[in-house]
Amino acid sequence: MASLYERRLTRVREHMTKWGADILVLNFGPDFLYLTGMEGPIYYSTLKGYGDWVTSVIVGQEHDPVIVLHPWFNVDVNTWVSDVRVMANDEANPDAWFAGIVHEFHPAGKVIAVGKMAWASTLLSLQEAAPSATFIQATNAMMDEMRSIKDPEELDILQQAAEITDTSLAEAIKRMKPGMTERDLQIEVEYQIRLAGGDGPSFPCGIISVGNGSDPGRHIFTRNTDLKLEPGMSVAFDFGVLYKGYCSDFGRSVFIGDPHPEALKAYEIITSGNLDTMPKIKADTVTPADIANIFRDWVAEHEPDFVQYYMYEGLGHAIGLEVHEEPWIKQVSTDPIRSNMVFTLEPKIWKPGVFYVRCEDMVVVGPEGSRSLTHASYDPIVIS
Repeated sequence: MASLYERRLTRVREHMTKWGADILVLNFGPDFLYLTGMEGPIYYSTLKGYGDWVTSVIVGQEHDPVIVLHPWFNVDVNTWVSDVRVMANDEANPDAWFAGIVHEFHPAGKVIAVGKMAWASTLLSLQEAAPSATFIQATNAMMDEMRSIKDPEELDILQQAAEITDTSLAEAIKRMKPGMTERDLQIEVEYQIRLAGGDGPSFPCGIISVGNGSDPGRHIFTRNTDLKLEPGMSVAFDFGVLYKGYCSDFGRSVFIGDPHPEALKAYEIITSGNLDTMPKIKADTVTPADIANIFRDWVAEHEPDFVQYYMYEGLGHAIGLEVHEEPWIKQVSTDPIRSNMVFTLEPKIWKPGVFYVRCEDMVVVGPEGSRSLTHASYDPIVIS
């Protein structure tokens, strides 16, 4: 049986064929990690060394992958790729050195796909090395499709990330109390993520408090302020865990004091909606657009007045090595979902100045429906 990375290399080349690409060049990042098993050093984006732009992995249809490293990034290299080239510290002409490696792939007249997040200096160096090549962008849609069906090994890591997420929420809630600020709670959640074994947050934890006279003009993307948690507020959590390169994305709502009746009803509608929708997310049967409509109809059936406040365009997205991967659960996503895709299911209802409630779980698609990786309770939690 082929190893995990042999299977991935085959998958990469199959997709390159679909794109019409002969060569693929990726900088450090999720796609680099997917192919090589090698995470970029934490200082990759902060060091500024001469020639650092050569750092990449180059893959050919008929040439084994080559990892190219600036010497500052030649630290704790752990990869299945056997051909790792490290530029000398005193290399006077990084572009010429890099061109020598590119020429081994015989790029003349070929199509070279370059990762969307490639540095401009990397692309310029490639264009100088292969002036007769045609360059195309390896877009989000192209790369995410390649990674969309998760390997069993990936699902195991995502399950562990989800368990760390559940623990982090439970421990943070134990420490919630009226009078603390949104920022206090953000710091607590991110601290609990590390205590529970996470490598850190997958994105900055978001705490959003609405109600009890809060500013109706405040957008829910304004987060982690010095606003104090007071009775009558709903407090929405939006956070995720980074673990072994993989991401979780998760949410629940907590109430300070007696919940506003509308907020409580809205929360019960979206949590029960998640439970109702998960069994309907069946492989090869529904599309993301179908799922979006199913949930909108659920809200309309249970409280028509909430439809105007329901955030129809934000029900979820695929997730894995990145927090936001394609496809999104939106009208534009009309291809059937497949087994072992992983999505977030994150319904939200926002009545400005009155309440904002959200719940979010990561679900794995299967032939008989989806199952949740996260298991925090949907029961309303009230902090007195």
